[in-house]
Amino acid sequence: MKIIKYFLLFFLFIGCSKKSDEQNKNKKWEVDISGIGANVELIDISQDFYNFQIPISEFRKKYPFYIDANLPDEKAEQQRKDTTEINIYNQIKHKINNQKIKQELTTMFRYIKFYYPEFKEPKVYLYSSFVQDYLDPITYVPNQNYLFIAVDCFLGYGNKYYDMMRIDRYLQISMSPEYLSSKVAKVIINEKSWIPKELTTQSFVSHMIYQGKILLLEDAFLPKVKDLYKIGYTQDQINWAKSNEFEIWNFFIQNNYVFSDDFSLSDRFLSLSPFSKFYTEVDAKSPGQIGCWVGWQICRKYFEENPKVSLQDFIKNSNHEEIFAKSKYKPEQLPE
Repeated sequence: MKIIKYFLLFFLFIGCSKKSDEQNKNKKWEVDISGIGANVELIDISQDFYNFQIPISEFRKKYPFYIDANLPDEKAEQQRKDTTEINIYNQIKHKINNQKIKQELTTMFRYIKFYYPEFKEPKVYLYSSFVQDYLDPITYVPNQNYLFIAVDCFLGYGNKYYDMMRIDRYLQISMSPEYLSSKVAKVIINEKSWIPKELTTQSFVSHMIYQGKILLLEDAFLPKVKDLYKIGYTQDQINWAKSNEFEIWNFFIQNNYVFSDDFSLSDRFLSLSPFSKFYTEVDAKSPGQIGCWVGWQICRKYFEENPKVSLQDFIKNSNHEEIFAKSKYKPEQLPE
C-alpha cells in the first residue's frame, strides 16, 4: 500500500512540475491591469438573420455589409431558411457562450492596452458563415475598428458539419471555443503590424523568431491561456514538442538550416500543415509548424537572459539573428 501511495505521489509531483513550468513561463506576463478599462460591444448578427420576424429589407439596413447588395431579397430569404444553415445556427446557440467570449475578449483587450495604450477595443460582430470561413474565421478591420468572428468555426473537433464539409482533422484541432481568443489575438497582431516585417536577414532562424514573436505577444495578451491553445496544438502535440526539443534543434544544426536562406524551410516547418517535414520517420508523429514552436522558445529564452528589455523594444528589434545570439538558446537533452 505504501508503494502505491509513493508512486501516486511521484506521478502527481511530475504532473504538477509540468504544469508549473508552463505557469512560470507565463507568470512574467501577469501584470496589473486593474486600472485599465475596456468596453466590448458584442453584436450577434446571426441572431437577427435567423429571426424570421425581421424582414430582410430591415436586416440589410441594420447590417449593410453582411448580405451581397446584388443578391435579391427573395434569394436572401431562401438562404436563411435553409435547413442545414438553421441546424448549424442551433448548434451555435447550444455550444457557443457569447458572454464567455465577451469576458475573454475584454480581458485580452485590457492586456493589449497595457502594452499598447493607443489600442482601442473594436466593435465585435458574431456571425455564422455556413462553415465557409473555417480557414479565416476572424476578420479585423482596423480602419473601421470592427472585429468579425465566424462562431460556426468553433463548434468543436469532430463536429458532423466539419466532416460533412470534408475539413481536414488537423485543421479541426483549433476549431473549438478554447482556441477562439488566441486566433483573435493572432489576427490583431498581424493587422496592427507591431512586429516589423522587414528583417535584417532572411535566415531560417529569423523567420522562426518572427513567428515566435507572434506567440510571445500571445503570452503577454493571454497570460492565463494554455500554450496548446496559442499555437493550435493538442496536449499530446505540445508534449511531443517539449520531449523532442533537443532532437529538433540538433536536426536543424546538423543540416545547417539555422542560418540558411532556403525558403522551402518555411514551408516545411512554419506553414500550417498536418505535420512538419523532416523527411524522416518522425514526420508522422510531429505536429505542423514546429519551427514556430522553436521560435517561441527562443523568444522566451531571450527574456530569461535579458529580463530588463521591454516587450515593445524586443518586438521592434528586426535584427533576429542578434536576438538569437543573445537568447543563448541551446535546449538540453532530456534523460531517457
